[in-house]
Amino acid sequence: MQDLLSNILRGSVTSFMNILLLFSLTKPKYGRKSTVLAAVLVFVSNIAFTLWFYLKEDLTSLSRFDIVMFIVVGLALKPLTRHSFIQWCFNFLTTLNIAMMIIIISFHMGRLFPVPQYANTLIRFVLYLLVIVLFIRFFRPLYESVVNNWPMFAALIICMFLNLSYYFSITDDIKNTLVMFKWPLFLLVAFSLAAYGTVFYSLKRFTAMYALKAENLNMQHERILLSQAASTMTEKLMLMDTIAYEHSLVSHDRRHFNSMLLGLLKQGEIEEAMDCLQKQNEIKTSPSKIYCENKAVNAAVSYYVDMAEQKGIQTDINLTIAAQLPVDSLELALVVSNLFENAIQGVSLLSETQNRYIHLTCHQVGRLLLEIANPCRETVQLGPDGLPFTNQEGHGVGTKSIAAFAAKYDAELLYSVEGGQFRVRLLV
Repeated sequence: MQDLLSNILRGSVTSFMNILLLFSLTKPKYGRKSTVLAAVLVFVSNIAFTLWFYLKEDLTSLSRFDIVMFIVVGLALKPLTRHSFIQWCFNFLTTLNIAMMIIIISFHMGRLFPVPQYANTLIRFVLYLLVIVLFIRFFRPLYESVVNNWPMFAALIICMFLNLSYYFSITDDIKNTLVMFKWPLFLLVAFSLAAYGTVFYSLKRFTAMYALKAENLNMQHERILLSQAASTMTEKLMLMDTIAYEHSLVSHDRRHFNSMLLGLLKQGEIEEAMDCLQKQNEIKTSPSKIYCENKAVNAAVSYYVDMAEQKGIQTDINLTIAAQLPVDSLELALVVSNLFENAIQGVSLLSETQNRYIHLTCHQVGRLLLEIANPCRETVQLGPDGLPFTNQEGHGVGTKSIAAFAAKYDAELLYSVEGGQFRVRLLV
């Protein structure tokens, strides 16, 4: 009677932990309640069948039956998982391999104690629990990668299963087989553990190498993006210089015009002089304003302030930026241009009855603090990375360029949307 109770206890622990391990390795398709209900049904069915073998004290047939029963149950539980059929079979074979290794280890460790049947059960439970905890805490991402790339590892897992199950299927006395082939079984368990460890370690290294390569490619892409943006900014600045040169020519011509006007007045040609003045008044000139000492940033701000005013957007500019900066002036001017352009686009979407403005401040006291704020629509949201996102094709390049600048100079970039106001802070 005592042996029957110990066998039922050990069988219950094994069945329950096998099911728990299997569902820990896979991704359930349905909710927790459905998964728990299915697991309970499988557990009850397995115990009901195995109880008959315990009553006959035929543990050898039970070991074979458990493998067959678990295969049938595994196939029946496939609809409960999100994995494909092959991936589910991969998980299933892994569970069987782990179960057979635990049975071998717990059997021999239990023989070291005064009451081996109960020690076997306790050690088996602890080993199952240890495997499940290690998987959930440390190995889940690596194992999911193994499952997703199952063709690379399928032969290894199948060979492990065939080698381990061989000793459970050919024997007429499972206890005697476990004792007789103790060291071959230990070597087989060690080989299996080494194989799994090698797979996980290799995947971890390859994943780290791939992540480093992806990061390098991303940094290279950001450098190319900054270089292209800087080239575009250079062209804009050259255009602004051309415009400034044309303004200087206009000023030079105005002196000649004033001399001509003075001559007409001295000659008494008043009507002709008035006609010349009328034509001159019709020519609109844009006064050049100095916002900061840095020429590149000043040119960019001047350009976009004029653009904003043409769209009826008020601007409030307060800049204290030196001519020499610890960062590239063209790249900073590009950041200011992208921020200003994005602000103009955002404010332009507001109705004319709303308050339309753009505040730009930048001060340099040791570090450079740049901030731009403008009203925005309520639908504006930030993405998971904290950056604004848009579904419009061709947009978002400026935001990526700003993020690349922040990454290059290890700057702090913060976007915020609060109370209908969009704000960007950049601390370099």
